[in-house]
Amino acid sequence: MYIKEMSREAMLSFLKEVDESFPVPLSHKQDLEDLTEKFVEKATICAKIENNEICSMVIGYTNNVVNDMAYISVVATRQEYQGRGMAVRLVREFSEIAFSEGLTAVHLYSDSRNEVAIRIYEKVGFERYVVSNELRPKDVHLILRLNNSWEEQ
Repeated sequence: MYIKEMSREAMLSFLKEVDESFPVPLSHKQDLEDLTEKFVEKATICAKIENNEICSMVIGYTNNVVNDMAYISVVATRQEYQGRGMAVRLVREFSEIAFSEGLTAVHLYSDSRNEVAIRIYEKVGFERYVVSNELRPKDVHLILRLNNSWEEQ
C-alpha cells in the first residue's frame, strides 16, 4: 500500500534489519540514518505492513525525475516474509503510481548476483537495458516501459 507518511524510526529499523540481505549492504553505500531522512522527505514509499510491522517495502522517486522515468532505489522484504509475492505487488503498485503521474518508465539497478531480485523485476515486466557509458557496469540496469498494456503482464 502506498504510504504518504512513515516514521523515521520505523523505516530506519526496517532498513537496519534488511541491510545485510543486499549483495552490497545499503550501509556500505550511505549512512542509514541519512538515507532514511532522504527517503522520508522525498521518496514515494509502498509498503506491506502486518501487525504494525513493515514486512516489505519499495522506495523510489516519482518526482524530480530524469527523462520522465521513475526510479526505484530499494526493494526489500524481511526474511520471514519472503516468497509471498509482496515485493512483486509493491513494485507493481509503485509502477502504477508512476504511470498515474504521467511518467513513461520505471528504472532500477540490481546487483548482477541478485538473481532472485532480477527474476522479480522481470516477472513484473522489466527488461534489461544497456546504457552507454554505464556508471555501474557490474550492475544490471532494468527498465519497465509504462504504456496502456504494461499492467496486463
